[in-house]
Amino acid sequence: MPRELPWKMILAPLRQPFNDSCRIRNSGFNKGRQRKNMQLLPLRTTSLSKRLRPFSLCHFTPMDLLNTLLVWNFLLVMVAISSIPWAIWPYLIYPGLIRLAHRLKAPRATPTAFDVPESATWPTVDLVFAAFNEEAVLEEKLKSIQNLAYPLDKLTVWIGSDCSTDATEDILARMTIDMPNLRWERMQQRSGKSRIINHLVAKGSGEVIVGTDANIFFHPMALQHMVAPLLLRQDVALVGGELTYRGLNEGDTYKSIAQEEKSYIGWENRTKVCEGELLGMTMGVEGGCYALRRAFFTPIPPGTYMEDFFLTMQVLQRGYKVMHAELATCTEDVSNDAGMEYRRKVRISHGNWQNTVRIFKHLATPKGVAPSGKRLGWVSSMGLILVFVGHKLMRWLLPVVAAAALILHLGIGIYYHEWRLLVVNLATFSGLTVLVLYPARFFPRALARSIKPLSYFIWMNIALLQGLWQFLRTPSHAAGVWQPTKRNNQ
Repeated sequence: MPRELPWKMILAPLRQPFNDSCRIRNSGFNKGRQRKNMQLLPLRTTSLSKRLRPFSLCHFTPMDLLNTLLVWNFLLVMVAISSIPWAIWPYLIYPGLIRLAHRLKAPRATPTAFDVPESATWPTVDLVFAAFNEEAVLEEKLKSIQNLAYPLDKLTVWIGSDCSTDATEDILARMTIDMPNLRWERMQQRSGKSRIINHLVAKGSGEVIVGTDANIFFHPMALQHMVAPLLLRQDVALVGGELTYRGLNEGDTYKSIAQEEKSYIGWENRTKVCEGELLGMTMGVEGGCYALRRAFFTPIPPGTYMEDFFLTMQVLQRGYKVMHAELATCTEDVSNDAGMEYRRKVRISHGNWQNTVRIFKHLATPKGVAPSGKRLGWVSSMGLILVFVGHKLMRWLLPVVAAAALILHLGIGIYYHEWRLLVVNLATFSGLTVLVLYPARFFPRALARSIKPLSYFIWMNIALLQGLWQFLRTPSHAAGVWQPTKRNNQ
């Protein structure tokens, strides 16, 4: 016998007329008999499979289906509501609270190059990055470095070719003639970004390490704006730059996620500015433009995909500040290939989960000395954990919670034998999901454009979930080699 849902009694008043009429027709009493003498069976809900039989003793009515849908979807709504906080807090409440507190407190602004006295001596800088088949962007990248306003006699460029098979190394050999401060070498085998960075940092001796990527192009003042906070504030150990997209074309981005990615990064950067100035805890710097004191560089574990976030948490764990420099502008060519961007987000998610495990291992045993000279304790570590969980971890867990809610809904449907309604719900859910994920294929351009932000949000969470799956099944000693994302100019 089908099991009964205990909360179905909530909808008993809606179901009572239907149940009474069924029992009157099937009880065998004469029509003239007094209703008060009838012995009605206890109120219960039969399974959907019985209700949908066209010639059952109790004839199927629209009210019966309506009541069943109300009961079943009441459960679905309650399960969905349970996952809403995981979306609202990291995407709306936390950023809103940080920005409100920043506005009310008005903390000291992040120092810029314009705040540095003319008599100040700029520190020596090692600019490092890995390159694999970057012939399409490498020459422009090196020219953007040449055009930096930073004193060139204090800047050394270190590049590691990860066994490139195109003209990358030919370009490096040619540019070495025009750039006497350029140093490069070919790795003996595919090594991955983290190993190459460790190798290049060990070769250099600059006071500041600047991490970047081959497809990131500097504004002439970008490097000075990133180094300025390190020069003027001794409690700051890491500064991130402002990454912006270029090459957006309305016609090309119609079927891609480029515009949504640009909007998301701009919104996220503003939150990072407030975190840095208010708490000194900017949650992550851009891997393509950041400046780090050499004394705070920690060798990156092999196979790490998000080395920028790894370095961020290493600095914060030692009690020093991480800030975001809005004026340190770097540009990146946008990719209109949604498939490539999706794979990039999966790789980012993989790296996020790598770092999450490391973070909690390190924070479980507080260590390090703060700028005040006091040893870090549990209070400082708990503050860091709260910011990390509120800004990052709850975002990464959202697709896990949503998937668990869906599985719970399916499990309850199977447990209570509501097979046909379960199929209807699944078909409806799947159809709506496909429409939202591919709006350009099913809707006019104007309507599709309005749906794109929701589509981007769902794709981003699917990538987070797939990245978690890859992390769980990838050996910890994997090399972590990569294939660069193709941009519009490639």
